[in-house]
Amino acid sequence: MDYLVAVLLPQLLHGFVFGAALGLLALGLTVIFGLLGVMNFAHGELYMLGAYAGIVVIGVTQSFWVALVVAPILVGVLGALTEATMLRPLYRREPLYGLILTFGLALVLREGARQVWGGDMRRIPAPFTGSTPLLGMTYPDYRIFLLAISCALLLAIWLFFTRTRAGVLVRAAVQDAEMLDGLGVDVRRLFTLTFAGSAALAALAGLLLAPVFTVYPQMGVEMILLAFIVVILGGMGSLGGSVVAAFVIGIAQSLFSLWMNPQRVAIAIFGIMIVVLIVRPRGFFGREGVLE
Repeated sequence: MDYLVAVLLPQLLHGFVFGAALGLLALGLTVIFGLLGVMNFAHGELYMLGAYAGIVVIGVTQSFWVALVVAPILVGVLGALTEATMLRPLYRREPLYGLILTFGLALVLREGARQVWGGDMRRIPAPFTGSTPLLGMTYPDYRIFLLAISCALLLAIWLFFTRTRAGVLVRAAVQDAEMLDGLGVDVRRLFTLTFAGSAALAALAGLLLAPVFTVYPQMGVEMILLAFIVVILGGMGSLGGSVVAAFVIGIAQSLFSLWMNPQRVAIAIFGIMIVVLIVRPRGFFGREGVLE
């Protein structure tokens, strides 16, 4: 019982917290793939830039809460410019062009961050401290906040795509962008705003997780690998599948880290992906025809 309360339960909660934040990152990746047909390798760097933008805004305003609003907006604007100037000319070309471009962009952004902020690890202090009694133990208040806001955002995104006109338009564009364009919808603007929103989500995840982890130029590399695993496990283009897979991977990684070293944890995560894809080649909720 002591092991359950002191060790296993906190790790399980850590997994839920990490899974919820990972879901925010993976959802943006899923939406961009479903809408634009681009596997955005630079998504992890947008996550990284969110944390660094937060550091800059906090340095100016001395407020984590202001940074939580301003940093995603700044990265979202960068995402909009990226889509309009770099990705838009490639939409009618083979997907390989988009892969190469975003891979190169990831390298540029990573090296740019190193040149501007240096390669040292940085920390963003949590906006509040303290712990709350929970299930027979005490759990950090910031992690509880992180779980709550991440889940609230995931719910808000689901409501956006299922209950609003803008969300319906995005889903319609995923199915048939040319038909939507023929009906008079400005599809180019829709693509740009969606990519900007995806970038802002990645930045928000980066800033929310910054008080838990460290901030450094390569922080997006590990996260983008996990995000790709989540997207593949959930089913390419499936929003609900990405959320479910994010919690599965978050909890699995947290629990495996109790019994394995980091290298073996990574192998175990890939092992989960392989087993799921053997049983369900399209992932949890993959659609027929995607990548086929």
